Amino acid sequence: MYDESVRLLRYVVLELALVVAGLAALGLVVVKGTAAISRRVDASHRDKLSSLYPVRGAPTTAPEPQVTGDGGGTFLGMSDDLLLARLRSAPIKRAKLNRGGSSLSFRFDLADGSRAAWKPAQTNLQTIPRKEVAAYRVSRLLGLNGVPPAVQRAVTREELYRHLHPESQPFLPRIRAETLFNPQGTSIGTAMYWIPEIRDAGLDTAEGIQRSTAWVKIGTEIPEAERGLAAQFSDLVVFDFLIANPDRYSGGNIKMSPEGDRLYFMDNTMAFFLMPEGHAKNRSWLDRTQRYSARLVRALARVTEPTLQRLLGPDIDGQDILTLSEIRAVIARREFVQRHVSSLVALHGEANVLVFP
Repeated sequence: MYDESVRLLRYVVLELALVVAGLAALGLVVVKGTAAISRRVDASHRDKLSSLYPVRGAPTTAPEPQVTGDGGGTFLGMSDDLLLARLRSAPIKRAKLNRGGSSLSFRFDLADGSRAAWKPAQTNLQTIPRKEVAAYRVSRLLGLNGVPPAVQRAVTREELYRHLHPESQPFLPRIRAETLFNPQGTSIGTAMYWIPEIRDAGLDTAEGIQRSTAWVKIGTEIPEAERGLAAQFSDLVVFDFLIANPDRYSGGNIKMSPEGDRLYFMDNTMAFFLMPEGHAKNRSWLDRTQRYSARLVRALARVTEPTLQRLLGPDIDGQDILTLSEIRAVIARREFVQRHVSSLVALHGEANVLVFP
């Protein structure tokens, strides 16, 4: 119990430190209370954020798409709509606690034969499930398909405990201590498509960093066999900066297909901080990236406040997927990326910067 308490305190301090850093950059005051920090900033804070970072006119370099953010794409050759329907409502047959992570995550075996990863509302503040849904919807808005389909799913205490795998029964005290249930006995978590087989990409090791840095540096040769992977890595750098996800580079969080030809943009619950110029980790990767996808750069124009409010508004619990302050921080980071790419184009020429389709 002591070790668990110390570990929880450490993560609380980490989350508070990151939030304080973002709010300090904006001259804001931290709202007291865990729920307030993770869910909202009060009206006066939102007004101040708006005045410091007013929303400019939407760029016109790309048309506004008809995007719902809740389907319409594909993942591993399957329709997002099909996968989301399963994730949202297929009955649970078995729930098994995933081992090795610092936060709670389960593998659900569903009645239709499919599987889902489910992250409940929990005391571990580095895992905020709604942000996984936000990352999925933002990725589809940008035309990216590296994030597995994700949707909010409510699971009752009785349902979770009744279907718990026998191997997970010894961890029931931890599950009870860390899972957050509302007064109705329900945990509002996020269900994600379970990718059957993944492996570590190794791109955050010393050798991997050297390899990936060469891919995105002007003037270096990209082996033809690695060009597709290089383009995906460049997209990942932009995506992670946009959603402010520093956890990608904490070790072992860059996953890929067994064949090594596809990157998966997984584990996005520690993201969307109030940092208009991005987290330092993400900014360092953006700074060293000089080659980009022309398609993705054009798609950045789709990231507007009205579109994000539509995509990330109230969900099954009546709460917004992202707060207005979080959305406006995304807009500020989008503008930061656009300025960065424009400056590179001015220095090196468009043909040397927008090298990927």
